[in-house]
Amino acid sequence: MSAEIPAEAFEFLLARAGLKLTEEQKAELKTVYAGIAAMAERVREPRGYMAEPAHIYDFGEEDLA
Repeated sequence: MSAEIPAEAFEFLLARAGLKLTEEQKAELKTVYAGIAAMAERVREPRGYMAEPAHIYDFGEEDLA
């Protein structure tokens, strides 16, 4: 995952979300883009029972590894 987002893509995403940000806000948001993109990738991966531990009370060894 790239740590940078092209300016055109960034502006498109802001417009699509309906955000009107100052240049300072845009600069700050760009600094966290890599972390947000990595988080979005992790959310799309299959997860085991440990993803929702509040609803599961019986873990196997493979869940705890």
